[in-house]
Amino acid sequence: MYNNMRSTALVRHVLKHTPIPYTVILIILGLAFGAASNAEALSFLQDFTGLARIDPHLMLYVFLPTLLFESAFVMDGHTFRKTIGQAMLLSGPGLALCSFLTALMARYIFTYNWSWVTSLMFGSILSATDPVAVVALLKELGASKQLGTIIEGESLLNDG
Repeated sequence: MYNNMRSTALVRHVLKHTPIPYTVILIILGLAFGAASNAEALSFLQDFTGLARIDPHLMLYVFLPTLLFESAFVMDGHTFRKTIGQAMLLSGPGLALCSFLTALMARYIFTYNWSWVTSLMFGSILSATDPVAVVALLKELGASKQLGTIIEGESLLNDG
């Protein structure tokens, strides 16, 4: 885990002045490391892909509460109170609508012949937001603080 954090910080420092957003670079590098880690010549990459085999209960009971607390602790309370209606609209009806539309696409566009239950499960998995990556990208692009607070608030209301 330490190697992952160290390599992420190194990538951030080296590629600070590139026009490509940092989160996109991390996704590309993660896909490359995952694909290359199965090759015997590149077995040293096993250190970087070891988190893929982490116990899911550890994620649920240790990492998720820590991330939720940190997100709630650093959030500006005044801005959140101003935008709580929008966050609630996104976290309730917005998430349900997005899940249903994704399930509709999965049911009728994909050729997997999934049932409605499977399509709805697929839609609910894909429609949840990752506020860490989205807010980091918004800060890099110079978006308003209010927009970042709406997205973080929606995630807190969904996850918490």
